[in-house]
Amino acid sequence: MKVLIGGSGSLGKYFFDYISKDKNIYSDLISLRNCDFSIFKNKFNKLKNSDIFIDTMDPKEINDNFDIDLNNKAQTFRKYALDNSNQIHYIYISTSNLYKPCIDEINETSKINLDDSPYLEMKFKSEKLVEKLCKSNFSILRIVNIWDKNQRNSFFGDLLEAQINKNYIYPRDNDELVISFSNILDISKIIRFVILNQLFGIINISTGEFNSRQNLKSLVNGELIIPISENLGYRVSSNVIDWDKIIDKKTDLF
Repeated sequence: MKVLIGGSGSLGKYFFDYISKDKNIYSDLISLRNCDFSIFKNKFNKLKNSDIFIDTMDPKEINDNFDIDLNNKAQTFRKYALDNSNQIHYIYISTSNLYKPCIDEINETSKINLDDSPYLEMKFKSEKLVEKLCKSNFSILRIVNIWDKNQRNSFFGDLLEAQINKNYIYPRDNDELVISFSNILDISKIIRFVILNQLFGIINISTGEFNSRQNLKSLVNGELIIPISENLGYRVSSNVIDWDKIIDKKTDLF
């Protein structure tokens, strides 16, 4: 089996390193920034029946530094991959933040709410493109917030740095919102399970861990934890997979 990963962001790089340890799987990683179209086509065209293409080519956010040319390049690569997807398993990496915040558990049938977010609109549009153009089996993985001990310049990066250095981490607007989160290794184990068991369609990727940013900061700051049962947010679960049967021991944040 071959696994070709398009996009060398944090998840793409980590999953490549993780899956490369499996001697039964040949894996390759494409850096969107450093790969021209001819090289991409050459690598993609080597995929055969039951091989995997993982599409992680979207930017992690849309802001003032958004690279339009790089995103257009990603769209070109994606369109080619979908147009020539007859024999492969196409996996698109999406986000569970597409769902409407609520106080109940969120599964694959829950309501979508794009909330006038250009980033969420981009992710949802890409999902629909995969559903429309993919010529074989596809999986759309709606992944929760990912944390990693080596993260920098992110909520979890700041949180872990504050914990290590015993710094106070200050509250911000909307900290009461509940978020779901999982470690990058646990996420990689679940993606591998999806690949090996040929699971298709829309799948939430979560280890069932959630809390408010407010409480996570309070754990670091040594402050009172506040009940979250009435807080809106993302308590993401899955009707398709049971993470507890995939992961022997979940990686704890603290």
